[in-house]
Amino acid sequence: MKNGSESFDQLSMVKKITEDIYLLSIPVPFGMVQVNCYLLRGKKGFTVIDTGIYSKEAIDIWEKVMEMGVTIEQIVLTHYHIDHLGLARWFQEKHRVPVYISSIGDREIKRRLKKDHADYVISLFKQHGYLDYTRLGSEIDSYIYDFEPDGTFEDGEQVRLGNEMYEALWTPGHSADHFCFYQHQQQIMIVGDLVLNKIAPIVLIESHHDVNPLQEYFSSLERVGKYPVSISLPGHGNVISNVTKRMEDIRSGHHHRLEEMLKAIENEAKSSFAVSQEIYGKRKGLRTATHMMATMTRFIYLESIGKVKSELINGTLLYSLVE
Repeated sequence: MKNGSESFDQLSMVKKITEDIYLLSIPVPFGMVQVNCYLLRGKKGFTVIDTGIYSKEAIDIWEKVMEMGVTIEQIVLTHYHIDHLGLARWFQEKHRVPVYISSIGDREIKRRLKKDHADYVISLFKQHGYLDYTRLGSEIDSYIYDFEPDGTFEDGEQVRLGNEMYEALWTPGHSADHFCFYQHQQQIMIVGDLVLNKIAPIVLIESHHDVNPLQEYFSSLERVGKYPVSISLPGHGNVISNVTKRMEDIRSGHHHRLEEMLKAIENEAKSSFAVSQEIYGKRKGLRTATHMMATMTRFIYLESIGKVKSELINGTLLYSLVE
């Protein structure tokens, strides 16, 4: 094997996917617990898809990989969330590895540097009835997002990842800038956080530009579903053997929750928070915020298709059925 990939056999967190693609699992101290970083072999080294979070543990893993003789040619990012982009600046500054992200991702990075993300989400949650949410953005955001990518790519553009050309597919919903990458000849799809093997990816509102993210997410699933796929590489968890069935399961899960929400407001108008507590139960911390976000984005979607209507009463949005 070339480019030092024979050294991967010594690393327990590395899994061989094909002769030219490896999965490196990087620990994450929250949420999904780990993130998948993919190394795609090229003539001059490996293309890395997503870097993992900015942490000493993640840096130590990458340093060990490079000390074993693995050459990293470039970093390409699926989206701007901290568990996927976290070490991009570190790679760029310390190892002179060029970093590429979509032009939409570059826009989102610059928005995040304005530091108004947390305030926006807090005010939105309060408007939807969740008054106790006070979680602020990480202080490390100021470091990890403060860099200029070496280049950007657009929807539909052919990008070289390792030795192969992949089509860049804009698939918003989980984030405004989320991209998948598709290799036509081998039918390989890097799906990132669009499709996960065990759980449904969270659909997020992260700024006032995110108008109806669940509708965008459904459209993204429909778009990806038009491609024949033999190997699906997600951003977390195991490789997906049947991505078509997995997408159907995720859609079905959303529609089940949508029906539950409609039933919850049959007799009276309620806030997203009240319905979230009713459906998911009373939780604490991140789970409460995650369930709240899921309920809120679903109500926005239901209103957009004419199933529910909202009314602002005493500063809180209440949803009721459309007669």
